[in-house]
Amino acid sequence: MNTFPRLLRCERGATVAWTLGSLHFAAESAARYASLNYDSSGNPPAASTVQTYALNAYYGESLSSNPFTYSATGCGNTVTAAYTYSLAIPFAGTWSIPLSAAACFP
Repeated sequence: MNTFPRLLRCERGATVAWTLGSLHFAAESAARYASLNYDSSGNPPAASTVQTYALNAYYGESLSSNPFTYSATGCGNTVTAAYTYSLAIPFAGTWSIPLSAAACFP
């Protein structure tokens, strides 16, 4: 069986783009959530609540841990994500690709 034609049709790199897009979507959604959920005293939501919200908004490949962080900063509510994607290509090797996303919502 010739594996070269199968390798040319391989679309596994698309999962990196999917994962990165999902990280961005989740970070933006969580930053918006944090901005809209201050308590009656004007305090921002707990970081763990925002991080859990971001993880629930993430729809990419499964993650081994929660890559999201939250802080109330000068620009508003900032949510960031950092994740290392492991890309394995048959006959070519395995690479670690760092992915990151950030969002700030006033």
